[in-house]
Amino acid sequence: MDMHMTILGLHEGHCATAALMKDGKIVAAISEERLTRNKNEVGYPKKAIDACLEQAGVKSKDINLIAMSTKDFNTLWLKIKRESSFSTKDYVLEQHEYFKPLIIDKKPIQELAWSYIKTIEKRKGAKHSYYDFSSMDEKNFLDPELLRKMRIKAVVDHLGIDESKIRFIDHHTCHAHFAYYCSPFREDTLILTADAIGDGLSATVSIARNNKIERIFSTNNFQFARVYRYITLLLGMKPFEHEYKVMGLAPYSNSKELERAYHVFAELMKVDGLEFTWNKKPKDLYFHFREALEGCRFDGIAGALQKVLEELFAEWVGNAIKKTGINTVVIGGGIAMNIKLNLAISKMPEVKKFFVGPSPADESNSMGACYATMDEYCKNEGLNKDIIAPLDHAYLGNDFTEEDIIKAIEPAKHKYEIKRGVNHSDIARFLVQGKTIGICRGRMEFGARALGNRSIIANPSDHSTVKNINNQIKFRDFWMPFTPSILAERADDYLINPKSIGSPFMTIGFETTELARKELIAALHPADLTARPQIVTRATNQEYHDLISEFEKLTGIGAVLNTSLNLHGSPIVCTPKDAVEVMDNSKLDMMYFGNTLVCRK
Repeated sequence: MDMHMTILGLHEGHCATAALMKDGKIVAAISEERLTRNKNEVGYPKKAIDACLEQAGVKSKDINLIAMSTKDFNTLWLKIKRESSFSTKDYVLEQHEYFKPLIIDKKPIQELAWSYIKTIEKRKGAKHSYYDFSSMDEKNFLDPELLRKMRIKAVVDHLGIDESKIRFIDHHTCHAHFAYYCSPFREDTLILTADAIGDGLSATVSIARNNKIERIFSTNNFQFARVYRYITLLLGMKPFEHEYKVMGLAPYSNSKELERAYHVFAELMKVDGLEFTWNKKPKDLYFHFREALEGCRFDGIAGALQKVLEELFAEWVGNAIKKTGINTVVIGGGIAMNIKLNLAISKMPEVKKFFVGPSPADESNSMGACYATMDEYCKNEGLNKDIIAPLDHAYLGNDFTEEDIIKAIEPAKHKYEIKRGVNHSDIARFLVQGKTIGICRGRMEFGARALGNRSIIANPSDHSTVKNINNQIKFRDFWMPFTPSILAERADDYLINPKSIGSPFMTIGFETTELARKELIAALHPADLTARPQIVTRATNQEYHDLISEFEKLTGIGAVLNTSLNLHGSPIVCTPKDAVEVMDNSKLDMMYFGNTLVCRK
């Protein structure tokens, strides 16, 4: 086939990301936060674009099309870069200073939003996002066409590319195309998307059949992603970032505490076919829950919220399967980050096959935009869509050189012992000795979960590891579990997985076997003993697979404990320099760069 099609996909919302596709295959995908070191970076992903082009050896003149996820953003959030600059306190103030006046007091949005921008810029300072806001004033700043022109200008100014090459792709179209095309499925597939909101929608149902994706339903009534966000804030954690902590807290709730809060969530919504409808629609979610949950305990709130989400969503999935007759299911959107929900879906008898791609929230929409644009291109050119390749791995980020390693460790060599020529069997022995070891080598993983190239690993059978990592390295919340990276050959020994559901990206929860509860206890959820595993094949990451295999030779355990290589609240590391900074600011025992091992003296 003589075809050359290079597509650059962009996502500019929270956790802004760039992705590059060549001839139907994603060859690079990087989040801006990894390069700016600012968690959940918002705005035009200039550094990520440059890094993707460099990684793939592509010049801007080689780009055929630019696919921009999401047709219309809210200018307010882009301008103040809310998700990358707000603290929990700022989000609480936002409820009082913006949403309460807007929703409850019914103040005009134009006047209110502009004064809110000025309030935030006075308190937090103006944020730079590579957009030209100079033409924006109180009268026009909510004009979606003005923002679209600013977004186009940022691309043209940066890449020197003709704006005729730029496409804007609907938000949930991106979610749906990513969910389907990144999966290994090419049979008839049911595609579900759900999130808080994107281009006016919060959930969609689509069918992939005969090389065509057709949306059969959409709604803006699905509210539980938004509910999850506000409960996160009411529990004293940061929205857009700490929802996973609420999910991690949920299994600790006992039935008594859960029942006290259950009715508050259960009475909100119901499922009617494919539609979500209100039972009791509150005037405002945040202030409603603040009052309705008064006196309920924190763990019961988390447990009830998770239980109702799973019940509501499972009913919706079941109805979609009944309507379409399709039992192969993929999901995308922010709700698909909820691995306990994914476990519940995977256990449904009517679901025969199930898959969730890496980081299926908005950050993957840069890839979704590439997939949707390539789909359309194939349709217009009469090309077989089989050329659109699934994601067989997520190692889509930056690599580095030996020179980068030397440059990173040189200033710190007086503090650490540097060992050369270290191999996997050496690392395995250190794990047996109880060491916690950072790994920084090869291409960086895409998304929220580390998959062995930017990871901290430890012995999964030693429960003292959990306390060590939490207290000395990650400084994370005491209730949060760690996860296992499991050799594919040993997955059935540890996971209860009768449907042989794939889990290469740590996006699905599994119940575990008795052997797992003995050998992987430090890498399971302490309350319900489930796991969120990465199943590691030699084909996708030979180095990591070989390392775990060496550990297995010494212990008989075919897995390691894996958590992301970062300090709590910071992005996962990108470069050797970032990795050394983690060592400098924690009590991590060692950092493994491949042949080079940096050890604490």
